[in-house]
Amino acid sequence: MEIRQLKTFMNIVKLGNFSQAAQFQGYTQSTVTTHIQLLEKELNTILFERFGHQLTLTTDGERLYDYAERIIKLTEDAKNTLYNSNVPRGQLVIGMPESVCAYHLPPVLKEYSSLYPEVQLRFKFGISSDFRILLRKNMLDIAFFIESEIPDVDFVSKFLWSEPIVMVASANHTLAKLDCVEAKDLHKQTLILVEAGSSYRTVLEKSLEKAAIYSQNILEVCQIQTIKQLVIDNLGITVLPLATVKDELATGTLVALPWQNPEPQINVFLVYHKEKWLSPTIRSFIKLVQERLAK
Repeated sequence: MEIRQLKTFMNIVKLGNFSQAAQFQGYTQSTVTTHIQLLEKELNTILFERFGHQLTLTTDGERLYDYAERIIKLTEDAKNTLYNSNVPRGQLVIGMPESVCAYHLPPVLKEYSSLYPEVQLRFKFGISSDFRILLRKNMLDIAFFIESEIPDVDFVSKFLWSEPIVMVASANHTLAKLDCVEAKDLHKQTLILVEAGSSYRTVLEKSLEKAAIYSQNILEVCQIQTIKQLVIDNLGITVLPLATVKDELATGTLVALPWQNPEPQINVFLVYHKEKWLSPTIRSFIKLVQERLAK
C-alpha cells in the first residue's frame, strides 16, 4: 500500500469520479484506475460501487477512507516536523483565474522559482466558486480570487489590487459609434463571455438584469485569447479585465466601448483557509506576491 495510492483514493472520494481525480493529480485516468485496482487487490476487497454514472463507497471503502485520512495526516505531520526549516521546499498548489495567471503572475512565478528551486508549483485554473470548494477540502494551498469582496468567514483574504473591467468590441462594431453604451443598447447583441460564475461576467449580468434586459445571444468560451479573437472578427462584444486587452486597445484591433456601468472594477485577493498551516513555502509565496503585486 503506497501513500500515492491512498491520495488517489481520497481524491476520487472528494471529487466524485476517477477522471477529475486524474486531472487534479496530473495522472492519466488509467494510472488512477491502476492505483485503485492495486489497493483492492492488496486489501482483497472492493472499494467503490457503480450505479449508472454514480460512484459510491462500499462499507470497506468507507473504513479505508478513515484510515487513509489519518495516514495522510500523519505523513504530512511527519514531513512538517522533519522538514522544520525556513527553506521553502515541496509542492505548492495554487488556484488562479486565467487572467491573473497570464497577465499578472509570470514575472512573480519566474522569480519565485528562481529563489526557491526546491518548490514544485502546481496550478489549478478556474473561478472563485471552484476554489472555494478545493480550499475547504484542503486540495489547494492558496488561491487568487477576483471578486468585489470576500465574505467567507472561514477564509483569510489579502487584498492585492483593483482590476478595472472594460467592455470591448471591434472598431467596426455598430456600438463603437455610440457616445454612451447603456444596458438597453445590448438588447439582441451577441455577447461572447467566459464561463458563468466569473466575476466580470457577473457584473455584466447584474447590470442587464437591473435594466430588465435578457440577452438570448451568448457565446460561452473558456479561453480569453479565443474570446478576444472572436471579438476582433466582429462576432460580438465582451467584458474583460483591462489587463487582458491592453495590447489590443493600444493597437486599435479592439476598442473600449463607453459602457455606463456602476461597477467599473473588481478586486483581486490572495486567499487561503484560516485553518491552513502556513508552511515556509506558502509564507514565502504570499510575501513575494504582496511585495510585487499589492497596490
